Amino acid sequence: MLSIDQCIGANRPLTFVVVESDVEFLKYVNENYKKDDWYVYSKTLSGVVRLKSLLSSQFNIEVPRAAKFIDVLSDILRKDYVNNTAYEKYIFLESDMYLEDKQNQRKIKDVLSRYQLDEEFTMNLVFVSQTVCVPAPLERLGEVAFFGLPDQDGIKKLSDHLSKKLELKSDQKPHPEVLNNLKGLTLFEIEQAYLQSFNIYHEISLPFIQNFKKNAIAKTELLSLSETDVSFDNDIGGMVNLKEWIKKSYGGWTVEGQQFGLPLLKGLLLVGATGAGKSLIMKGIGNEWGLPVINFDPTLIFSSRVGDSETNMHRVLHIVECMAPCVLSIDEIEKGFSGSQSSSFSDAGVTSRVIGTFLIWMQDCTKPVFTIATSNDIRNLPPELINRFDETFFVNIPQSYERRDIFSIHIQRLGRDPGKFDLDELAIQSKDLTGREIEQVLREGMYEAYYNKKELSTKILIGVLKRKTNILTTMAEQLKYLFDWVGWDEEKGDGLRARYSSPPDVLDIKRVKNEIDDILKDIEGKKPGM
Repeated sequence: MLSIDQCIGANRPLTFVVVESDVEFLKYVNENYKKDDWYVYSKTLSGVVRLKSLLSSQFNIEVPRAAKFIDVLSDILRKDYVNNTAYEKYIFLESDMYLEDKQNQRKIKDVLSRYQLDEEFTMNLVFVSQTVCVPAPLERLGEVAFFGLPDQDGIKKLSDHLSKKLELKSDQKPHPEVLNNLKGLTLFEIEQAYLQSFNIYHEISLPFIQNFKKNAIAKTELLSLSETDVSFDNDIGGMVNLKEWIKKSYGGWTVEGQQFGLPLLKGLLLVGATGAGKSLIMKGIGNEWGLPVINFDPTLIFSSRVGDSETNMHRVLHIVECMAPCVLSIDEIEKGFSGSQSSSFSDAGVTSRVIGTFLIWMQDCTKPVFTIATSNDIRNLPPELINRFDETFFVNIPQSYERRDIFSIHIQRLGRDPGKFDLDELAIQSKDLTGREIEQVLREGMYEAYYNKKELSTKILIGVLKRKTNILTTMAEQLKYLFDWVGWDEEKGDGLRARYSSPPDVLDIKRVKNEIDDILKDIEGKKPGM
């Protein structure tokens, strides 16, 4: 995809620009192409006005002559070089409002036809909107470009200007961390954040800026910011191999790492049973690395309107790159990125194109964005997506020593002393339970203790454990596929297609697989007619 400068600077006749703020785009064109005479059309203006005049009047300007969109195109098409009856460079705002009209599409093609046939005929048509609005008849006639959110230099420049404008004293000025938290916001949003923070706190408050950004990102309805207060050491039990890999993978985006020559990692894929702790790792990695975690649900980008799904994907990736360095978190990735093989028949290839865009981005992205994704059902993921990740880990059902740690963490979180509980016995009695199921056991135990007016105890928890159905029973078929897919490499003593998140216990793995086989045989035997 070409940049704004590559499209406008090269005098391309037709460009579709996706923006977060059309005013910022207009200011950019005015400042960077001062030699050119640009004119602007929008439905609210009901005519064509000079860009310089529009900005200097703060959009409070009278239009010399009212004109419809198709009339403007007619003027361009009839351009007379002798009498100079039309201009050469146009920006059309809110282009999605009139580009779907068949007559307007035909008129644009007529203008482009003259451009192709008449060597003296020059013009730039730039259509601006917040979504990629490119009608099928015009797809191969123009280029699509995304107008970027402000970079670090732009943010610093605006911050200095606002600090001066608000007459901030040295103790009121923004902490350096504030500037990092402004990535991903428009210039207008940054200005609003500063003004609101100063009005409420009489300073540029970091917590306020962080909350402002969280709300601003959520307004996109495509992304959200995750709380990163989860600690690997205090909140997540077990998964020693996985934690060690993450800790060793730190630093590719830092100045020291870049000076050392560390290549940027693309990402990490976590597969395993639901409730085993994959999502907790996703939250904890941001805290471990000191980076913002951006949550992305691919199912939200799909739209019934033609072209919107692809646009939403491009917009998501653009915002994420502007917030780098960061972690992009995709929970249960199979829900949004499965079905590529049947896409041609089910949705005219939309899913396939969206996945393709993401795959290309993962391969070609040069910004420090680390993608971490989880999958409960690996069967529906395209192999080419799995192979894009630097490493794949299998988050297994926790082993005995891991369950002991999980009990200790959750008991302490409930305000109790883990030392007063028989953690070894609880670990034995909770065989084949996931971390989430152990948390459920503790919740039920708390209510039972409260109901009986007793203090939570090992005895109460063991009673709850005896009534608890484990994941082997409820998800046997899915777990069997996972174990078979991961496989086993005797030489490495680890999984074949994915590494075990904890040092694997071969005997325990065989026991679990045998129990799953027995459960499936029992289910099969109870089917009608068997």
